[in-house]
Amino acid sequence: MKWVEGKIIALTQWAPGLYSIFVKAPILPFVAGQFTQIRLTQEKLFRTYSFVNEPADPNLEFYYVLVKAGSLTPQLATLVVDDKIWLSHKASGRFVLSEVPLAQNLWCFATGTGLGPFLSLLKTKTPWERFDRIVLVHSVRYSIELTHQRLIEAWQEQYPKQFNWCPIITREPTHHLQERIPQLLHSKKLEETVNLSINAITSQVMLCGNPSMINDVTQLLAQRGLKLNHFRDKGHITVENYWKSI
Repeated sequence: MKWVEGKIIALTQWAPGLYSIFVKAPILPFVAGQFTQIRLTQEKLFRTYSFVNEPADPNLEFYYVLVKAGSLTPQLATLVVDDKIWLSHKASGRFVLSEVPLAQNLWCFATGTGLGPFLSLLKTKTPWERFDRIVLVHSVRYSIELTHQRLIEAWQEQYPKQFNWCPIITREPTHHLQERIPQLLHSKKLEETVNLSINAITSQVMLCGNPSMINDVTQLLAQRGLKLNHFRDKGHITVENYWKSI
């Protein structure tokens, strides 16, 4: 793997233990939804992070949660502007819209920092040109963890009939949905909220976040006739396992 040196140009702390870092680095062009590898020294320790910025934006954003017992994020949390950071020269990953078959509606399910690649995807023109409806579901523990709100509000204003944002707060009483994503799908409460159903005829589903959420949702949707999307066997469910940012 070829590595290039980057520089921290800005940092944002969204909530306790929840951060974005912004980096300038001479990487090769990437596709929205892809990821890179990040390390802080010349040692072998590195971790995978999805791009949050769109490909046309030279300011690279990476979104992560601090894991106090982790190997990398405690070091990331100490960075300051102008610190050095190393990125893989070439991006990777198939969590991209060119791998998603045509459909009428796109459902994007994220837990925690799994929101990141969806932000990158939705910053591009492609999803808005391809899908009649786009539903972004973001499940977090507490309302303070609902980040990037200005961006999401801008999409709500720009695409009021096309875009639905569905926040879920699982550990705090709010007016938002409160059950976990699999339970909300099982009861169909989530679909009732946006007045749109998930089915094998009209829907493509993308999942990023907690592996248990991904597994449970995949199994639930399989009961409705939706199957995983593979390179040579196209289906309805595209998955990114993002639970490695530690």
